Amino acid sequence: MRLWTQARYMGSYAAKCMVGAVKNEPVLQDFAFEMFTHMTRFFGFKVILLGLFNAQTLGNDYEVLLRVTPGVEYIKLILKDGKMQGAVLIGETDIEEMCENLILNQLDLTDIADDLLNPNIDIEDYFD
Repeated sequence: MRLWTQARYMGSYAAKCMVGAVKNEPVLQDFAFEMFTHMTRFFGFKVILLGLFNAQTLGNDYEVLLRVTPGVEYIKLILKDGKMQGAVLIGETDIEEMCENLILNQLDLTDIADDLLNPNIDIEDYFD
């Protein structure tokens, strides 16, 4: 989701909340706010932040998986109790959708955590 798209969603939701407050009607949370997402470009690299990308609110009991290919990509996955909670994806990683789905579905990844960042394994095959 691009930055202006996020801003437009947030503005629309804020307007609905204001009208709902005036009319004393409840406003349901939009699906766009199910999980924190941010996408931008920085120094020519695509930068995507998903969920609790910096382990915010997780305390000290979480696992970080890293894959760094200098000058190409940086991938950081945050897992807690075997479930993905967040991700930082820099570069053309092609795993954005997979990470988003794993965060939303809260699947237990304990048995496949070692393969999540293996570039020779198409991790999406696990879920087909």
